[in-house]
Amino acid sequence: MRTHSTKAALITLIAAASMCFVFASSVQAQSLQSGSSVKFQKAQEAVEHQIIARQVQLALLGTEVVNAAHLTTTDSSSLVGIITSEQTALETDASNAAAATTYAELDAVQKAVVADERVYAVVTDQVGLVIGADNDTVTEAGYTGLAAELAPMVAELGSTHATQLLADITSRVAAATSLTSGVSAEALALTPAGYPGNESQIKTWTYQLGQVSKDLAIAKADVKAIEAIALNTHHIHIFKPVTTTTSTTTTTTS
Repeated sequence: MRTHSTKAALITLIAAASMCFVFASSVQAQSLQSGSSVKFQKAQEAVEHQIIARQVQLALLGTEVVNAAHLTTTDSSSLVGIITSEQTALETDASNAAAATTYAELDAVQKAVVADERVYAVVTDQVGLVIGADNDTVTEAGYTGLAAELAPMVAELGSTHATQLLADITSRVAAATSLTSGVSAEALALTPAGYPGNESQIKTWTYQLGQVSKDLAIAKADVKAIEAIALNTHHIHIFKPVTTTTSTTTTTTS
């Protein structure tokens, strides 16, 4: 009797232990499954945040295009088309990211965002280059006209230094015009698919426009220097001492 009771108790304990093991395994599986789900969700959110950041950047670029005072109508239209196209692509990326259920699908979306859209690597530089080149073109034309107006005035001043400054203005503007020529059209032809091959060209144009800014800044300083010479010459003429002649009258008394 006692032996049977012991056996029964032992069987009960074994059964209980088995149940505990099954329950523990089930809890552990649920925990792992839950952890995996959270990890995927975070990865999904990271991709979605990348998309949002680029959407914000495109909105900013659109504002720059609208506010660019010297952007030509044709170039403005082209940039708006590029920005709109990228916005549409990112909307598709956002939908695909939200619908993704596997890491493979999520990875495909992430690659599309970076490799296909290239908002930061290509589009941002593209907008900056076109706006910058169009602005410089207008400024160069203004200095070309100004140099023509200054020519007769500088000749009248009769100042060797003023003549040299005018020649420098003409030279600087000519150099700037040469560097600016064609940049807008070529920058508009850039495509995200051309990266990283077109990266070196983007750097070259950026350097060129930087040099243009320096040349135009020097041209402006030259104009101010000519103005200073003119003011100084005018000052000398106004305050130049006047030589007076004293006449003596002799009166004869008879």
